[in-house]
Amino acid sequence: MFSKKAAVLALGLIGSIAATPSHAVTQLGFILDRSGSIGSGNWTTIVNGLSSAVNSLIPVDSSYELSVVSFANGATTNVNHVLIDSAATRTAVANAIAAIGFTGGGTDMAAGFSLMQSTLAASTQQISFSYVNLATDGVPNDQSAATAARDSLIAAGVDNLSIEAIGGGVDATYLQNSICYPGPCDIASPYAFPTQGFYIAVPDADGYAAAIGNKIKVVTGVPEPGSLALAGLAMTGLFGIRRRAKQG
Repeated sequence: MFSKKAAVLALGLIGSIAATPSHAVTQLGFILDRSGSIGSGNWTTIVNGLSSAVNSLIPVDSSYELSVVSFANGATTNVNHVLIDSAATRTAVANAIAAIGFTGGGTDMAAGFSLMQSTLAASTQQISFSYVNLATDGVPNDQSAATAARDSLIAAGVDNLSIEAIGGGVDATYLQNSICYPGPCDIASPYAFPTQGFYIAVPDADGYAAAIGNKIKVVTGVPEPGSLALAGLAMTGLFGIRRRAKQG
């Protein structure tokens, strides 16, 4: 079961401990690949796209807790399980995401999964659902290590792990069969989220920015049919699924 620690916005140590709400909270975790193959220009598009989606779409009623982890040669927690309890907090989180710098380097996906696990585990909230999204454009340095770290993340209580595969350098078979959760990985719209993990191939960073915005619309409410079809993200049923029991 996820442990209890103070919530802190990692980038610049911005933020403060929020009072535990009386209602259950949905965790949203975003794992971003910032390896060298992404490139600085594409990285800016990716973080700006996620930042904009967060700042315009996440409710400010303490129903959602956001975490962001990025990885290259290692991993960094950029947003550390922050409860979105006001517009000011949401804007601070969005600004922190946009400010994540590009470093380049390898593709230590295992480090990304492991750090996301510890970041989610530090939550002080009553968690009803944990949803993690991976965006990557490449192949992990060590597939067996990445798979083991993914398995540990799921065992710790993550309910759904879905993927945006950016460009043509990914190993789609590996991501669909060894990372996506729950299986079998759903690769065709309409996606059976959250009862199945899903995999979306996007051509470039702009495609990711469009997809992540529409995905957040689905998680937090009902999107407009036109925008949903544009991104191919016809996912339903989030609020009909309750979090499975956790092991202590």
